[in-house]
Amino acid sequence: MFHIILVAYLKSKKNMKIKFLSILFLISINVQSTEILCSGSGNRGELIEIQINYSEADNQISIENMIYPLQTNNKFSMVWQNTSDGTIFTNYLSKLNGAMQVISDPPGEEPSIRANLLCVDAKKTLF
Repeated sequence: MFHIILVAYLKSKKNMKIKFLSILFLISINVQSTEILCSGSGNRGELIEIQINYSEADNQISIENMIYPLQTNNKFSMVWQNTSDGTIFTNYLSKLNGAMQVISDPPGEEPSIRANLLCVDAKKTLF
């Protein structure tokens, strides 16, 4: 009788450990993101530097604690939009060469390139 209780106890402990490790693994997957650093200039010559956190699992990026869902995310590029003061900004980031263009679309005006940036994985910066 004691042997059966002990085996059942050990099995339940083992299942708890497996469940705990599974939950921990799933949480760690969701927390992981790729840090991308972008630098370039705006259409008025100003320096622009952006840190992007890309979560492939969630199909979204975050910039300065703001989360943006990706509208396009394939082998070639990522695209997302944000708004500021009524202007829609469409951001195109190439996965092939790291080039990023920001297109502004103010109400009542023609869309124009607002910024050109180069982006790299933060782990692969040059220095």
